[in-house]
Amino acid sequence: MKPNDVLEHSSRIGLLADSHGNLESILKGVDRLKKARSHKLIHLGDIFDSLHNDNLYEIFEAINLNNFMAVKGNNDFQIETMLNNGHYSDLKLNEKKRIISFLKKLPMLLVNGKICFTHSLPFDSVRSFYEPIDTGSTERAGQLFNETPYQLIFAGHSHSSILFRWRSGMVSREPIEPDEKIIFNPSERYIIIVGSSDNGECGVLDMDQMAYQRINIHL
Repeated sequence: MKPNDVLEHSSRIGLLADSHGNLESILKGVDRLKKARSHKLIHLGDIFDSLHNDNLYEIFEAINLNNFMAVKGNNDFQIETMLNNGHYSDLKLNEKKRIISFLKKLPMLLVNGKICFTHSLPFDSVRSFYEPIDTGSTERAGQLFNETPYQLIFAGHSHSSILFRWRSGMVSREPIEPDEKIIFNPSERYIIIVGSSDNGECGVLDMDQMAYQRINIHL
């Protein structure tokens, strides 16, 4: 079954982003998202952290055992590079090989029709996951609406729960309140920045209602 097929058969998709090597936040996020009746889990990148890199294999196992789909973040790219360059000699050879294989296969973005899941900018290039969408203004988001065909983009990287809304050619930047449920208007377009799981944030995309809800991991 192809990735898009998996998403099309998932009515509620749980979203994590920017765990930054925090294994506890991943495990608590999984528990919270499953309690929120998520049928599929997607991680929006920076699963690992290049500076806080304990528990690499345990984090990999948590992602693997919970059947996450994922996109590559800049920290994941850095960890892959460091592993390939001989770092983390404390890992067993088979553990290192499994993590490298996992990271090598991570795509830059997942696309399901008019919905795109990405770490930051929704393009298939290394530069795209280093540049933030949220710069405190609507300029970058406006460019993305003009340059891409997606109605919905879900991203991480910026660590804050922010919504960019395109309506009749105008773009607004809006905070997403805790537990707020956003109903997507088919005549509008959206970029949702999912907050960092390392800071206790996650979210659920309801494909049947075409709605998104910000969720606190620790509740």
